[in-house]
Amino acid sequence: MNLKNHPFFKKYKIIKIVLLVHLIFSLVIFVSMLVHGIADKDILGTFARAFENHKAFENPEKYLKKEIFVIDSVFIDIETSSSQGKSTSKDITVIRGNLLHSAKKKELRFTGMNLNFFDDIYNVNKNIKPIKVWRNTINDEVFLGNEREFERAKTNAVLHIYFYLSIIPLFIILLILKKKSE
Repeated sequence: MNLKNHPFFKKYKIIKIVLLVHLIFSLVIFVSMLVHGIADKDILGTFARAFENHKAFENPEKYLKKEIFVIDSVFIDIETSSSQGKSTSKDITVIRGNLLHSAKKKELRFTGMNLNFFDDIYNVNKNIKPIKVWRNTINDEVFLGNEREFERAKTNAVLHIYFYLSIIPLFIILLILKKKSE
């Protein structure tokens, strides 16, 4: 039985397809975060991180604190993705180190290559100085100090919250549409 003749898609076909794709995407994000939580042995903390980051971004003067990040190592990681037979790659700068006055190691990742850390031929700059970062006082997560990465982290938190909260309403709407199409 093909998709055209399936009874579920007789009425409201386009709406149902869009909602199904949205539900699948939300479930993929949910399961991905669940797997990360199991791997980190902190399932609830993994889900709560998006809510805590959103709270910090909404009240930066209260929850975000400027800190100094002491760099141990910097390297380029290449992230590859393929879609429709085409493969694309992008450079991800990975910075490992710790906050000043803290021994806990952290890792910062951001898109692109920063010439503060590398010269023109991808060699690590030997005169790397500590960098300014923002630390979320709620969950101790660290964000780069530049505006682009800060906005990216803010958007990421909001999207995670949206996809978490949309699973149940999408499921209910699809059940209602299924009943209407019978």
